[in-house]
Amino acid sequence: PDTAQNEDGQGKQAAMSWVAGVGAAITIKLSSSIDDVVWLAPFLTNNTSSSARMQNAFIYISVCLTQTCVAMAIAYSGDSLVSMLTKDAKNMWSTDKILTVIAGSLLALYAVKLTYEYVQERMQEASADGDGKEEEDPELEMDEPKVDEAKQTQTLFVIAFLGSVDDLTLFVPMLVGKGFDMVQLVVGGLIAATAIVMLCLFVGLCKPVADCLSKVPLVAIVVVFSVTLLFKACTMD
Repeated sequence: PDTAQNEDGQGKQAAMSWVAGVGAAITIKLSSSIDDVVWLAPFLTNNTSSSARMQNAFIYISVCLTQTCVAMAIAYSGDSLVSMLTKDAKNMWSTDKILTVIAGSLLALYAVKLTYEYVQERMQEASADGDGKEEEDPELEMDEPKVDEAKQTQTLFVIAFLGSVDDLTLFVPMLVGKGFDMVQLVVGGLIAATAIVMLCLFVGLCKPVADCLSKVPLVAIVVVFSVTLLFKACTMD
């Protein structure tokens, strides 16, 4: 009987420890990514089609889960690789700062691309209005939302992937320090990412809010996020 009780106690303790690890992963993911609601909400408003919202939600959650795999790879080799490359340099940036600067810089480059495309579209619209279109092709009008949704999906993937680089700076130390294991990180990350998506969908249910968010240009979202990352990098030691 004593042996059975001990085994039962050990099983409960192991279960509680596992749940605690998942809870830690959820807490870290939410604390580092709750600000994603600001830029993710415009992609999940009721002004977009249901299929587009489902696709955007799937992309965001998939990217978050992909970052957990990247975190595992960095936990085993990332820090040692950076240390090897910078071992002879004095006052070298930390791994966290290097990753954040890279992400912010890549987002800034992507913002330049989106700005160019945005200006070109406005110029084409102005030129078309000046020429005075006599008749519009209804098929072209039906294709425009599809093009916009495809562009939104591409932009969402870039922002989600580069914007979640800062998650790695939290996941990696916890993985190395055995704060949680890979399975706990995946489960916790999935729950937290789903919670963020649900929050964005809830925000998008309010039509005035949805109308306001849908009017925000994609380039503005990317610019603000890239500036935020670079500013965060500047404040790091």
